[in-house]
Amino acid sequence: MDLFMSIIKFQVSVPEAVKAIGQFKENRLKALNQLSEEFRASAEETINHLLHLEMSLFLGEPDQSDNKKNGFKEKDYPLKGVGTLRIKLPQDRKSRFESAIIPKSERIDPRLKEDMAVLHLAGISNRTLSMISKRLLGLEVSKTTVQESLGLIQESAINWLERPLKDDYWALYIDGTNFRIQRRGSTQKEPSLVVLGIDKNDHRSVLAIEPGYKDNVESWRSVFDSLVKRGVDPRKIKIGIMDGLPGLETAFKETFAEAVTARCWVHAMKNALNKCPARLRDAFKTLLGTVMYAESLQEAREQFKALKKDMGGDGQRAVSCLEKDLESLLVHYTFDKSYWRTLKTTNPIERINKELKRRTKSMETLGESTLTAIVAFTALKLEMGWRMYKVNDQRHEKLDRLWKNNVIEETINELVH
Repeated sequence: MDLFMSIIKFQVSVPEAVKAIGQFKENRLKALNQLSEEFRASAEETINHLLHLEMSLFLGEPDQSDNKKNGFKEKDYPLKGVGTLRIKLPQDRKSRFESAIIPKSERIDPRLKEDMAVLHLAGISNRTLSMISKRLLGLEVSKTTVQESLGLIQESAINWLERPLKDDYWALYIDGTNFRIQRRGSTQKEPSLVVLGIDKNDHRSVLAIEPGYKDNVESWRSVFDSLVKRGVDPRKIKIGIMDGLPGLETAFKETFAEAVTARCWVHAMKNALNKCPARLRDAFKTLLGTVMYAESLQEAREQFKALKKDMGGDGQRAVSCLEKDLESLLVHYTFDKSYWRTLKTTNPIERINKELKRRTKSMETLGESTLTAIVAFTALKLEMGWRMYKVNDQRHEKLDRLWKNNVIEETINELVH
């Protein structure tokens, strides 16, 4: 047992070194396990000695003259990079002692809790994390411990989602997504409301992701009122890009009366194609493209007239579906041409939705606290990538590729610190 520790302390003779090297040659994994155990035992001895000295120093203070040692209480304490230590936590008769090294109530190294939170936010379910934690961390954690680990960043996540906002946003993307949320003992499929903004410097930011709301006027009104209270100036919002969710446009116009509304082309095309006979869909998509990518508002109107004429009676339902939203589909032409592509769709929100679904795919259901942490983490991770370019920068696809997926640590640091 002491062989490796003498090497660690550089108190090893040549014969001892030769013997140690021989053990590695004979059975490397066994030798590594022995080395790890000696590290663990040494750390255990060192920490217990420090705890003993800490208690002695505490009892030596003037206000502890009426106090004495009262044995110790043993507990297992998982230490990051070392393993599980058997700690002898000193006790005093007056129960006044609180160790600065290992607090009484602390059951696990908080750094390990943060690691578990990162793994969970990266998309690993409670069940899977419990199964693999013994191999990865040297201990088997319960689902309760995983939830406690998320609690370390829960407050930070909420603070970030509710942070004060700038007053220079001029455009909003608005949409919703669905999650299976566990609430009051039952699992419900509920929408989350999502709002992104474009500021005066043409950078995108996640302004709101509100889990557990309904698609109705009251829910959207609550989200928009919250944006205003947090700092968004309703007079500066020029446009809202959205799908035709129930109550959305009504609530938007109530709060942002001076703004125009733009329907998302992707959603509108999908709805129209669903009403188009299968034999006409290819032709319909081609004609839609001439409207969507027209070089001017006048050309777009002319192309729609041609589409309406060419589709005839059989495609009339699809044409009517598109025609009722035509003005809001063409509203982007009233802005500078460099923004046309940006203002046609809610694709940035779809990207958030896609990433959230990927993160939560392995999780059968989500509690509200878990969802809040995952939402904040995912949203901030994407926003940190968007900071690299402006919305009308044609290089954004190339810059996106430069923003690698291994930015978990940077995202956690910004979220927490």
